[in-house]
Amino acid sequence: MNNVLSLLSCCSNRDNKPFSNDDIRWVEALLGLKNGFDEFQLEVLQNLDNLDVEACPGSGKTTVLVAKLALLSRYWIPKEQGICVISLTNAAREEIQERLGETEEGQKLLRPPHFIGTIHSFFSEFLAKPYLNSNSMSIVSIDDDFCRSRRRKTLQKKPYIGLTDHLLKMQVKKRTDVIETCKPHTTKFVEAQQWLIQLKAKSLQEQRLGIPIHWRMIDTKFNVETDYGKSLDLPKNLVSIQKKVVKEVVEEGIFAFSDIFVYSKALMETSPEIYRLVRTRFPLLFIDEAQDTSSSQARLIHELFISQKNESCAETVRQRFGDVNQTIYNFEPPMGVDDVDPYPSKNLSKLTIPVSHRFDESIAKIVSTFATNPPDIAMRGMRDESLGGRKHCILIFTEKTKEDVIPSFAEYAIKELRDQDISESKIRVCSHIHKEKDAASTKDDFARTIRDYYAPYIASNMTKEYQQHNFFIDYLRHARFLVRETKEFKIGIEKIAEGLFKGCIIASENNSISLVRSPFSKIKSYTHKNRAISRVVDIGLFSAYSIKAISILTNETELDESNWKSFLSDVFKLIRVLMSSRDLDLSEEEYFSFRNSDEVYGLTNEKQRLQTEKGNIYRHHFKTGNLGFIDIKLGTIHSVKGQTHTASLMLESTNRGPILGQLKNYILGLEEAKMASGNKKAWLNTLYVGMTRPTHLICLAIPETHKKGSKSLSWSEDDVKKLKAIGWQVARVNEGAKLIFL
Repeated sequence: MNNVLSLLSCCSNRDNKPFSNDDIRWVEALLGLKNGFDEFQLEVLQNLDNLDVEACPGSGKTTVLVAKLALLSRYWIPKEQGICVISLTNAAREEIQERLGETEEGQKLLRPPHFIGTIHSFFSEFLAKPYLNSNSMSIVSIDDDFCRSRRRKTLQKKPYIGLTDHLLKMQVKKRTDVIETCKPHTTKFVEAQQWLIQLKAKSLQEQRLGIPIHWRMIDTKFNVETDYGKSLDLPKNLVSIQKKVVKEVVEEGIFAFSDIFVYSKALMETSPEIYRLVRTRFPLLFIDEAQDTSSSQARLIHELFISQKNESCAETVRQRFGDVNQTIYNFEPPMGVDDVDPYPSKNLSKLTIPVSHRFDESIAKIVSTFATNPPDIAMRGMRDESLGGRKHCILIFTEKTKEDVIPSFAEYAIKELRDQDISESKIRVCSHIHKEKDAASTKDDFARTIRDYYAPYIASNMTKEYQQHNFFIDYLRHARFLVRETKEFKIGIEKIAEGLFKGCIIASENNSISLVRSPFSKIKSYTHKNRAISRVVDIGLFSAYSIKAISILTNETELDESNWKSFLSDVFKLIRVLMSSRDLDLSEEEYFSFRNSDEVYGLTNEKQRLQTEKGNIYRHHFKTGNLGFIDIKLGTIHSVKGQTHTASLMLESTNRGPILGQLKNYILGLEEAKMASGNKKAWLNTLYVGMTRPTHLICLAIPETHKKGSKSLSWSEDDVKKLKAIGWQVARVNEGAKLIFL
């Protein structure tokens, strides 16, 4: 194992602590920490051995990690070796850019030989790309939706139509089997029947285009399985066709995210030297949000950095930061405790950071009961209890008052947050599920998704940077949203360039134009799309395009056809240059068509229209006083992970019945969360994440009576007494957004 102390210029003989008190005070001042680090955080900061850190929500986990990186950067000696930090998101890198970006230590961390980024970007840069390049293959796009779309489109070609029709036949058989085996009144029967009716109304071409291609490549020979790890169960004569379809898309340079790990694994199998190269380059590894690393990703990381695959090189020192109670990205079954590298591991030293500086003890006490893996040291809330909040409330409602739930919460929150600056407060509404249901709600099943509470909500309004779109105008709307959220032009410009790249690919296919030897072929694999465009087009054309792009990003009015067409004229000029097709007519390409935003819902106030663009925001006008209004963002609990709010409302939603209803015994304290399994454990983890976002106030919205199949789930007077005894306020939502406390 590497000796990290030998890589640092600081004195290693300070009571076995690598950093002095002066070092700690320096980094506390650098990060603006008025109260400094607590004893638990300091213990983690001073540890440079293999370690698992369990940190409760609001404990300053990312701050501790950034502080440790700043201290390491301050004393880091090697010029050719660096620190590797990987996570599921870019949170750590963004934190370093924001808090250390202007310092010498921060600038060092953000440059080679160090690496700080996502697990996908790490394996793409250091393993997958080298393997693909050595095999004369390039990466144009890494995106699940786009990859599926290309495979589906490829399946429409004549050589592959036999496979296409087989897959369509299997889809029909699946629904037919449901109708033959299920009773007519069941949801499964009704959904299968409706699907078959809708299918018959479509043309054969439309039916073929509707095939779900949820395939995951499992090796470099283009074999696949479903996203759930099951075989496609194809006849032998169709397996070879399936492989050709996948191969054709791969040869276009279009990959799914999981493909990156397939080619990374291929490099590890064919070039054992990669183990020595990676471990020599990165003698120290940090993994942030370790609980969200999938089992297959964890095995790959362990093999590359820790295993004995190459005995001639020392294993990398590794520290993992996370909270297993916040495991909500279950792409694969979690790694078992006896598997090769579970988090946390019984074979590694473990430290706990149990003190939350986000919320007070009242929230800590409530949410601790939902921890499926209670920490070794009980969580404590350290926010000053005199600063308001604390009257955490369960809102009970009926089918008639479901649309009054969010307004009631807004009114209740403003009263509880009376000592806060309401304009600075972040008030959020979240749920487990937000995907819209095809069928209308009923009197028995009326609280299924966010849209049942607030009709204008649109489930597809994702805000992730990597989201792909079907139309170029949606890239612009997304770019405008990202610029407003981050206050950075770069991220918006890059999102537009990403859409422009996709337009080149679509135009080449629709017009049968080969991109070989075109300027686009030279830059299609570049990570930074906008910079790549600037390298291959005339500076005058690029400047004109950039000026209009910035103008459209900063324009405070909704996109309309006039400014859209003006911008497209420069976009089309760029694309013709990139594709070496001066006479290409792009005016009829559907991808570039103007589309009205369906996210506005007839709002007349221009400021309100802008707020809704890519946002899913409910604007509440207060009934009394001179408070005016407040904008409340709506979304899934997944979408707010890692955020801090002032007050949060968790809405009931359904997954084979009401989720909060099925968690009733845990909410009442009749069952222990640590004994939960399956769906209930996953729902409890998600609820735990949502309930640990707010600093001041938690509310739950629960239907008084709800259905799970033929069973009725009700909250009785006795249940209300139990909730109040635990510490909840309980109120019934009446029409007109009035609360009656029970």
